[in-house]
Parts: sequence; C-alpha cells; structure tokens
Amino acid sequence: MKNAKMGSLKGFKAMAMVAVFGLVLGFSSIPLSKVNAQIVMVTGSITASPGTICAGESSNISWATTDATSITISPTIGSGLPAYGDRDVSPTQTTTYTMTLSNNSGGYGQTSATVYVSGSCGGGDSVPTVTLTADDNSLNPGQTTRLRWTVTNDPDTCTASGAWSGRKDENGGSESIGPISNSRTYTITCSNSAGFDVASETVTFNDDDDNDGERPDVTTNPATNIDRDEAILRGDVDGNGLSTRVWFEYSRDKDDVEDGDGTETSEQSTGSGSQDFSRRITGLRENTTYHFRAVARNSEGTDLGNIRSFRTDDDDDDNDDDEDRPTVDIFANPTSVNYNGSSIITWRSTDADSCRSSGGTSGWSTSNRGRSGTFYANSLTRDTTFSITCENDEGTDSDSVTVRVGNIIVNNNRPTVYIYADSTNIAYNSATTVRWSTTNATSCFASGGSVGWAGTRSIGPGSFYTGSLTGSRTYVLTCSNSAGSDTDSVTVSVRPRIITTTPPSPTSLVLITSSIDRNQPILPTLDNTRPRAGDEINYTVTYQNIGTASITNLVLRLDLPYEVDYMFSNPNNPIRSGNTLIFNLGTLRANGTGTVTVRVRVREDAAPGALLNFPAVLSYTDPSGFPQSVSANVSAQVWSGSETIILDEGEKTIVPLGASIFGAGFWPTTLFGWLLFLILILILILLVRSLYAPASPMPWSRKTITTTVQH
Repeated sequence: MKNAKMGSLKGFKAMAMVAVFGLVLGFSSIPLSKVNAQIVMVTGSITASPGTICAGESSNISWATTDATSITISPTIGSGLPAYGDRDVSPTQTTTYTMTLSNNSGGYGQTSATVYVSGSCGGGDSVPTVTLTADDNSLNPGQTTRLRWTVTNDPDTCTASGAWSGRKDENGGSESIGPISNSRTYTITCSNSAGFDVASETVTFNDDDDNDGERPDVTTNPATNIDRDEAILRGDVDGNGLSTRVWFEYSRDKDDVEDGDGTETSEQSTGSGSQDFSRRITGLRENTTYHFRAVARNSEGTDLGNIRSFRTDDDDDDNDDDEDRPTVDIFANPTSVNYNGSSIITWRSTDADSCRSSGGTSGWSTSNRGRSGTFYANSLTRDTTFSITCENDEGTDSDSVTVRVGNIIVNNNRPTVYIYADSTNIAYNSATTVRWSTTNATSCFASGGSVGWAGTRSIGPGSFYTGSLTGSRTYVLTCSNSAGSDTDSVTVSVRPRIITTTPPSPTSLVLITSSIDRNQPILPTLDNTRPRAGDEINYTVTYQNIGTASITNLVLRLDLPYEVDYMFSNPNNPIRSGNTLIFNLGTLRANGTGTVTVRVRVREDAAPGALLNFPAVLSYTDPSGFPQSVSANVSAQVWSGSETIILDEGEKTIVPLGASIFGAGFWPTTLFGWLLFLILILILILLVRSLYAPASPMPWSRKTITTTVQH
C-alpha cells in the first residue's frame, strides 16, 4: 500500500476487522484448494463490514462463491443471489447471516458472518478496536517473525485464539512466533462492556524443497505520480524461493544513495517469488531532483537496485491540488495461497470518475470497473498481479497487489476432508454444530475440540453437537487412505462472559448495653442490697456496630434520675442541662465499639424505696442516610430498710429491634404478680430457716439491658 493512503485506510480496516475475521473463518470452514474428481466442491465466503453497528445504522454484507448453482442467505437479504455481490442490512439486534451453497453434483457448504448491534451507543464505553499484523507473513523453514497488536477504546480483556492462545496485553504489544511447519492463522479478540472486536493474521509457510534459495534480485523502476511534494517509488523483486523484505533509499544527493546514507522507507514483505512493489514518499521540496533505488534482502543476502532520479513539480503546475485528484487502494486476502487456491480482491477509491482494471484472472480486466468493491479470484495456479487505475479531470492514480501461489498440487488419489461449524463465533455457554464431509477417505480421526469430539469418526457426511462452550475450541479432523492423509480444522470462538454483579446494600446492626454498679464509701455492716442515700453509683453504657458499614452522627442522651447528682463522666465533655447529659460520639465504623461511663451520688434527701431509672437513647444516621435510634434502660431502688429482695447475678433483658425506652424495674405491676412475689418470699424464708443459719442477703450489684437494631 502507499504511505499517503495508509491513514485513510486505517478507519476502514478497523471497521472491517470483524469482517476479515469472518472471512478467515469462512476459508477455514470451506477449504478453497481441494479438488474432487467426483463431486464438484462449492467454495465461498461472506463478510460483514462494519461488523459492529449501532441500532439504526447499516452494515454491508458481501459474498463470493464458485461452482455453486444455488445460493441462499438466511435471514434472507434477497432471492436469486448472484455468484458474488453485496447487500446493505440494518438489523435491530445482533444477527448472524448464514450462506448456504450447493450444486447439482452434490457439493454443499455453509459459512456465516455476524453483525453485532451495540447496546451502548450514545454513551458509556466505546466498542474497542484491535489490529493484528505480522512483521513477515511468509516464512521459510526455520524462520521466525513477530506478531504485533494495537487496541483502542480501553478493552477489559484481550484473548488469543487459533494458532496461539491465552490472555494478551489490553494496551497492545508484540510476541515472537515460529518456526512453523505449516500455514497458521492467529486471532485476537478484545472486549469491554460495549462489545468486542476481532482481528486475524495468517502466516504462510513456504516449504519449497526444489529450490535451495539464493539472495533476491531487485530492480528499480521509474517513479510515478510525481507532484511538487510527493511521488511514488516503484520496483520489482524476485525472492528466489526465500521470504524477502524490500524498501527504498532516496536523497537529493546521489552520493548519499550510493553510500547507503539516504532516507529509507519502511520495509515490507514480498514473499519468496516475483512481485512488483511501491511506496509513496511525501514532504519533498518542489522543483527539486531526487535520486532513489530499491533494496531487497532475504536470508541469503541483500541486493541493491539501479539508481534512478525524478524531479518534483513547481508551484505553477496544475496538478498540485491533491484534494481533487483521485486515489485508489487495492489489497488481497489472503496474499499467499496454495496451488488452485482463491483470494478476495478488494479496492476502494476517492474522487474518481471511473476506474479500469488490468491483469488478474479471468473476469478481472475491464474498462468499467466500479469505484469500490470486491472480486473473487479462484483457481489460482501461478503468481497473479491485479492492477487498477482510477481517474478524473485532475489526473489518475494506480495501485496493484500480487497474490502469491505455492507449488502444492493436490493429488486426486489422496483423501480430502472439509469441516466447518454452523456458527464460528458464539456467546459464552452457548453451543453450535460441527459438520464435515470427505472424499476418497477410508478412516477419520478427530482431535482437539470439546468433550466427546476426540477419537474415531465416520468418513461422513457427519455432524457433532459441541454442547455448551465456555472457551474457544478448535476441532481437528484427519482422514486417511492408502495414498496419504488430509487434515482440516475449524475454530469456534466463544465471546467473553459478561458478569453483572450487584454489591450488597450496606447495613448497620447496633447493640447497646447499660449497667449500674453501687460504690459505697463505707463498707456495709448489715444486709445492704440497694444503694443508700450518699452512695456513689457507676452508670455504664456500651454500644457496638456489628453491621457491614459505618454509621454517623452518633448522639447519646442520658437522663439521670432526680434522686442522684452528676459527679463526672468519661468522655468528660457532655452537654449538660440539669440531669440530662448529651454526648456527641461522631462516627462508628463496622464492628466498632464504644463505652460511656457516668459517676453519680444518691442524694441525702432521696426518699427510701424511690425507684431510680437510668434511660439511654442512642440516635444515629444509617448507611442509607436515614435517621435511626436505639434505647435501653436500667433501674435501681433506694434502700428503704423494710424488705429483702434477692436478684440473680448477671440478670439480662434483651430489647427487641426498634424498641422504645421501657422500664426494667423489679416490682410487679399486676395483682397476680404481687401474689406470686409474696409466695416466693415465704418459700425462700422457710428454706433459709430450715437449712442455714440466718445470713445477709446476696448483695445486689449489676443489672444489664441490651437492645439490638438492624437496618
């Protein structure tokens, strides 16, 4: 391709990546180079460009076939479809278009292309784009190359499939591959929440045993399309059987070119045979003479072409308006095929009134070629160059591409096997059916694939249901007879699983406990079971958040009974109003705890038998932003000197969720309760008198109430 056009091609190539992937899979599903003397095998491919659209947009479905008498595409895009053509489609949801081919001899085949309708158009993430290239896509035995991939729009994952595997860097990268023993296709899929994109690159293996190889022969051809600041440098090369790379050297000083000190263009791979090549150079000085030569290198050495020159135009020329001149670009996929193989030729032009094509195979050469389109070149038996020239009133532009043909000739006595899948790109945990047919085979053996695939298979036609797939799988089938064997494979790619998780709502679970301890300044001499006037009491409130999130704005309110006086507290900075204490406690994290302690003294004038209630209210804001509160109460009674009450050590009461302040007093509140209480006292007195000497009742020390609230 010419450098000046590479920028304009990037957008088109990025949109067509999924289409190219479908094309490669189409070729792997229905091999193009097999020959059958009894059944005329149909071949074909179908592509979608762009492969991903927004709802309301269109994609172009294009196809090309050979030896097919019946062509149908489902969902239907028309009837009476020609051998090759295209249609625009506008699906409202992701749709797979399956092309079915057949002929009167029994030839049959299927392949498909998918148009993905993005669900995030108009906002959110953008669908990622990925490109994959090889530094050298035609390798000789023992050679290696490097795969390079670039991505855009922040994919979450990139996964390799086909001839390589594993997760790849989402920011782009490179990886060395080879040596290889046969042609291989490398695929990478990058995805995010908006969708995914796929790119593939085929590396061809050149196993030419009849040519030991020698250094290349390169010739420098005259420059064309010369303007005031640019020109196209041209040359031709013969790799002499070895994979070859070519470039140009140019300078205004001829000596710099002769000494190898001129400016070098980027290198490009031309395969191992004969091929024309070119490179557009820009940024030249007007009305200036430049010298240049072509250079080629393979594993046997480097060859230098003859030095030529050209002179750029000046400002007064009429051809300096690049925007009005036509441009045309042409490329082939694949660029290297086996003997009798096929390739898709694609071209696009801008600002052209008409285009004419030359060279190529039968049906390519015409004076009325469209300004863009595809051409199916089948049954290639030698290296073939496809050329196209487009023109308007301002001038012309030309481009060409050469398809290299290997020397592998199919032996009709050997078996052939054809394998494909109903769908080669499926959703996570989905399934498809793998189908195959053979000729001249006496036995078949399967490998790879999913559970149940590997092992002996019939010579077909046959089918295999893959079952639910969670990862890409390659299904390989090798069939044999006494003359040899043949192998074919198809890869079913599984799109990444999309997992949507909803985080649990944060909660708070608050536990509050309060207690009082009597602290007498003078040790009692008699059975003092309750605080007397003048006694000091420790009042303690403990709180805990056993939820999953923090709570905020904690405020603790303590209302001390009238019969006690406040002495001090910890924390020591409450807001005090009479016998009401307010503590601002701030934020309490999940699993956090806290304690507030208050020291009070029973007043000297406290009435005997007076009930002392110590209510506590803890208010706060829960993780959802709603105000909540929890309360507790503990009580004591001033010693009256007229009754004896025994309380169990460590008695506790649990306050229900969301409970309001309630009494935890000791005395019964109903007539039945009082009767039970008096009977209990009489029984206790009788037991004590009959078993023991008179003794003081057990000191009363602590009573605790716990309240739990969950949100």
